[in-house]
Amino acid sequence: MKSLLLLTSIILAVSSSFTVAAENIPASPEIVIMDLESQWAKCFLTGNPDAAKQFIADDFIGTTSKGVRYGKAEALNQIISAKGKFSSFFTKDVAVKVYGNAAVARGIDIWKMAGSESKQRSSTWTDTWIRIEGKWRLVAAQDAESQPSK
Repeated sequence: MKSLLLLTSIILAVSSSFTVAAENIPASPEIVIMDLESQWAKCFLTGNPDAAKQFIADDFIGTTSKGVRYGKAEALNQIISAKGKFSSFFTKDVAVKVYGNAAVARGIDIWKMAGSESKQRSSTWTDTWIRIEGKWRLVAAQDAESQPSK
């Protein structure tokens, strides 16, 4: 009986330590960056820049589909001015390639304007991320708007 109790105690101790270890495993950089890309799209849908403030680097530089460059302040202002403009805004086909403390993400943003019968539009993008002090920061972005879908 004592040996059965001891064996049960050992099994419980070992299995609970595996459970604790599994809960502390950090997400892969690819998963983290995909989540940040999704958060950025959600910022445009809600018009709330709080999440983007946390991950856009202070020295961020973006390039629009028209070749216009913009910085972090302009990116945040674009989010604020987007409040109520979209009925949907999401990312798809996101792929991330990590190179140590750097990563390149690419994907497609798809949106539809609110309050209209407008067709869905999309933009293909490439973003550059750098891991700074353990956190991923968006340092560069380039967009190419696609033609409206039919």
